[in-house]
Amino acid sequence: MAPSHSEFKQILRCAKVPHSAATGFADKLYLPPSTLTVLLDSSKRNGLSNRATNGRHQSHRSPRYLSFDSEEADYSLPSQTDLLPSPLIFRLIPATQVGLRDARAIHCGVREFSYEEGLVGIPEWLLSEMGLAEGDAVSIELVRLQKGSHAQLQALNPMARGVGDLRSLLEAYMRTKLTALTIGETLLVPINGVMEPLSFSVTALEPSAAVDIVDTDLSVDIIHADQGPILNHSATSHNSASGSELVPGVSIDVSVSEEQTKPFLFNFPAKVNTIDVILSCVEGDASLVASCLVQSPSVVDNTWLDFSAPSRKQKRLRISRDQLLPLGSSAVHVSVVGFTTVCRASISVEPDSTLEDKVEVEIKPSSPVSEDGLRLCVNCGSNVPTARFDMHRIVCERHNVKCTRCTSIFKRGSDEAERHWHCELCNASGDTGDSAKHLYFFHTPASCTCGTKHSPFASIAELAEHRRTRCPERLIECRYCHNVEPQGPASEDAVDIMDGLSAHESYCGNRTIECIKCKANVRIRQVHVHMQVHQMREQVARENMVPCANKECSKERATNPLGLCVSCFGPFYTGQHDPDNHKLLKRLARALHTQLTRGCDSKSCRNSMCATGLQNIGSGTGSPVLPLSQTEAAALMVPILKAFAPLSTLLRPSIDYAKIDLHLCKQP
Repeated sequence: MAPSHSEFKQILRCAKVPHSAATGFADKLYLPPSTLTVLLDSSKRNGLSNRATNGRHQSHRSPRYLSFDSEEADYSLPSQTDLLPSPLIFRLIPATQVGLRDARAIHCGVREFSYEEGLVGIPEWLLSEMGLAEGDAVSIELVRLQKGSHAQLQALNPMARGVGDLRSLLEAYMRTKLTALTIGETLLVPINGVMEPLSFSVTALEPSAAVDIVDTDLSVDIIHADQGPILNHSATSHNSASGSELVPGVSIDVSVSEEQTKPFLFNFPAKVNTIDVILSCVEGDASLVASCLVQSPSVVDNTWLDFSAPSRKQKRLRISRDQLLPLGSSAVHVSVVGFTTVCRASISVEPDSTLEDKVEVEIKPSSPVSEDGLRLCVNCGSNVPTARFDMHRIVCERHNVKCTRCTSIFKRGSDEAERHWHCELCNASGDTGDSAKHLYFFHTPASCTCGTKHSPFASIAELAEHRRTRCPERLIECRYCHNVEPQGPASEDAVDIMDGLSAHESYCGNRTIECIKCKANVRIRQVHVHMQVHQMREQVARENMVPCANKECSKERATNPLGLCVSCFGPFYTGQHDPDNHKLLKRLARALHTQLTRGCDSKSCRNSMCATGLQNIGSGTGSPVLPLSQTEAAALMVPILKAFAPLSTLLRPSIDYAKIDLHLCKQP
């Protein structure tokens, strides 16, 4: 076992904390209040201080996250925080193995100090990992561990190789769920949409056999299992190893029983804007659901659904590319959920369907007499010529019957009229065979596993709407870490509400990174604003920039007698003593004379004060320009040198560089 300083020890009885979405597979303990009291008393006696921790640095997160920076954050004290180390890390050892060289130990954090006295609440998965049962005695020791720098994990599931972004998944899990790592322990990493989590064994750690991983940069090496099939994570579900792939234009026969789910998968075609998923029921009835993030959609966990009545044999989902863009995925998971004992159907996808949405035309019977000589029959709703209206009314009332609760018209005595049905709890109507499904989906109370105060809901339909919108267990793709995570409870922070951030995105966005320009620690959610500030400052600097005196240059002027930028002044710089700038002006005159008589030999030069530039300009217009003579070159140089003449005087008056027509070719 790695050496670590033990500051507190206590023997408690184990109590199992059931697994839930709130606790996840976290390594957080639930300790009694007396443990906190003993810890504070012991810290005061021993003079412990959080500032004495080796290698520890403060977090740069928002002050409101110091106590609970996520639902899985380490518990920190509202007062006297300088008396205890942060984070609090406890070593768990079965009481029967205390003192043994090969004792099984695991290091954990703490969630809260509110558990029953004499007991320690241990997550169910952690209790199983240590081989303990409820009521067993366990030793709790407060220790200080070194910050981890490297970890090696062995994947125990063959399907781990098929996970798209395994490193991001591990990073999110370790950041939000774990406090410490110990060699030999097994981590359970949940994958949203898959019932069974991935298992990883910790095989190596640096710098010791147990390390603290809170607020540290930890490099992770992943070793995959060598044997077993590799499953594709994007097509994995708890009902089937992988769903059948749907191909546009190809129909697949499917058979499901009551409450059975048959998964499918299709990739949205690249050049298609809209696609229809069609389920045609031949025998029995089923519902059609789909989602991008939930790998096995159900009637309550979905993005698109159609649980229309059994009398409607064809179920249809219309999915557009615009709906997929915010989700950042082109893969769509589809499920057929059986409703009757046996359902036989065929499923297919049809791109670019031209089927128009059905438009219901409302008949307005406000006026029984129309303007064009027609009268409205109140029995069948037809417009009949006034001359034949009496005969029509007699025949219509003899053969047709109108529903007293809706505008449906049936033949008198027909099976359709006998099977016509109205729900007694709402305004729904249809065939009598539709009543069972309608009552099941719209009038059966249902509860959500998130434990919301609105539960139980009045119907499964309301539960499905809750799971798609406000439910803390709703899966989202985080805009910052790009992992698929539960969105968490609704944030109460005004800034989060205005930015439309979920609880997970609020936590993720308040983590800090270093700005590549100013090296300041910036919240991830504010990086785009921070970079806009940099761009604005650069723009202001460009607008207020004093340009180089060389009219062929657009850089900022540097501090030198000629008013040139650093690049343009480079050829004129010398280390010789030149207090009156005589030598500088001679170098300038020599450069101008050479440029006017010989040129710069650049094919792209267009400088009117250069022999090469004049030739290039002349060749472009078809009128060649002869080289300047010595006298002509001197005549062009004189105004420029006179403008710089005050540099050689003792008074050194200011020079208006903007009025000097200086054109120097760029040096190669």
